[in-house]
Amino acid sequence: MIVGIFMFVQDRFDIFDVSWKDEIVDEVLDKGNSEGREVNTEGEEQSTDEEYVEINIPNGLSVRVEVDIADTDIERSRGLSGRKYLGDYEGMLFLYENEVNNPFWMKDMLIPLDIIFIDRGNFIVDIKDNQQPCEDSYCPSISSSEPFQYVLEVNSGFCEENGIEVGYRVVQYLQ
Repeated sequence: MIVGIFMFVQDRFDIFDVSWKDEIVDEVLDKGNSEGREVNTEGEEQSTDEEYVEINIPNGLSVRVEVDIADTDIERSRGLSGRKYLGDYEGMLFLYENEVNNPFWMKDMLIPLDIIFIDRGNFIVDIKDNQQPCEDSYCPSISSSEPFQYVLEVNSGFCEENGIEVGYRVVQYLQ
């Protein structure tokens, strides 16, 4: 009831700066929106083309990461090579059809990364933190201790800063 009163006052007078989670916006503000679109808090339609994952951490909290997708051999081979910058909550999600245990490497990388390996059940099975770009003459392989079906690459230090650990669940919101 209190939430209803709050929403009425907010909708009528726009007093508070409120940002809603995507699921809540869809339920509360659904005004006949078209596929691939949602209504924002101002009643305007906007695209929902962004893809992201949420890493569930203890106490019901989650960390959202906007992702670029690498789901072909060419895209997985290229990865984040050549990127000079990656936002604090941005990354690349590598998708495989089945569980694999392929090694990764930091060839042609310009920034250090944390590499998060995720199994077919969407649980983190290994984390390789602070992986540095390859040197000119040496480029070591980076392997998971467990088979994986997905890999999430994020900025170095991301896992430590956000308390991400092996065993946490990852939820994918992909188009």
